[in-house]
Amino acid sequence: MGTTNAGLPKNYRIKLGVIKTPLYSNESISSWLIRAALDCGTEPITFTGFYWNKWRLWTYDLDRGFEPIAQHIYADITELSLNQQVNLVNHSLYSVLRPINGKNTLIKGQAKWVLSRGSRNRSFRVGQSYCPCCLEETPYLRNEWRFAWHFGCLKHKVLFGSKCSCCGGLYQPHLLSAEKRQLNYCHQCGEKLQVITTPLNEVEIATMETLDKVFTTNSGECFGKRVDAQVYFAVLRYFINLVRRTAVAKSTHAFARFVEECGISQAEICQTRTALAFEQLPVEERKNLLVNAIKILNLSSKDFIQATQQSAITQKAFAFENYPMELDTLFKYASKGKTVSRKTVTNKPKTDSVLSMNRQWERLKRQLKIAA
Repeated sequence: MGTTNAGLPKNYRIKLGVIKTPLYSNESISSWLIRAALDCGTEPITFTGFYWNKWRLWTYDLDRGFEPIAQHIYADITELSLNQQVNLVNHSLYSVLRPINGKNTLIKGQAKWVLSRGSRNRSFRVGQSYCPCCLEETPYLRNEWRFAWHFGCLKHKVLFGSKCSCCGGLYQPHLLSAEKRQLNYCHQCGEKLQVITTPLNEVEIATMETLDKVFTTNSGECFGKRVDAQVYFAVLRYFINLVRRTAVAKSTHAFARFVEECGISQAEICQTRTALAFEQLPVEERKNLLVNAIKILNLSSKDFIQATQQSAITQKAFAFENYPMELDTLFKYASKGKTVSRKTVTNKPKTDSVLSMNRQWERLKRQLKIAA
């Protein structure tokens, strides 16, 4: 365990073995650390710096777990807690999401199915997702609020928020000052988070319920066939990406024809403002992509094959990225497509499309925290 950092201001409320903050069954790691700090009458950065001065813990995404930082911190927290009852090992998103991620948790540095925070030092580019009703009832952060397929609260049937409704600032509870004893406050304006909600419709609720059931039971139905959760979520990711491509395709493109045959109107698919990974998209965009992708997965194999043949989509079109081998049995019914010879490349100056320019602008606004 780290020793006291002499550079930190003295805080005699922080002592060894006196942390009495209980741990909720579905609480995130960062949530417990924030509450423990506030219960000790100090700020989260002072609290973690006192016990683990060798690491700047709040520059990491602590909800993922201490595995990539220092494994012994789990044991430290257990030792520090009253009666040694706080064990955060099973609250690590690395372990929680292992059933669907397997050993391959990271995609180019991005954790699969974990909402990204886009942190720069202790400041986030994306606010913590939260249900205002849940925070009002019991102010702590739930682990499932970081799941990328969760865009709303199933208990209260409302869309998640990520900003303060008073000042519009990002909700970043790890920056709360010591006098704010609860997590349902904004660190920027100091006001309590207001319970302002946007209701979810039946299709959106059913989408999250389906994915939660697959995740918790390790079993789901995909094109009429029973598969485990890891395969189901891999297939889901593929069709999320297919739907994203469809949104920017021409109405005559094979993707557009295919989704129309699947009963999805291309006009109802949102175009993402950036080309970022799914886990980095805003809540409204993730909601739209998930709802439409699940509509495809809920088709029977017969209906999927029929949509494939009637849209005349080719196997080459489906191969825009690597896909789970379980889809081979369905994609084989698509035509192979013609072999097209590439045109001679000319040295014309390359100009970005309007869509590309808009996406670059949105990414810049995200980095500079400019409101949309």
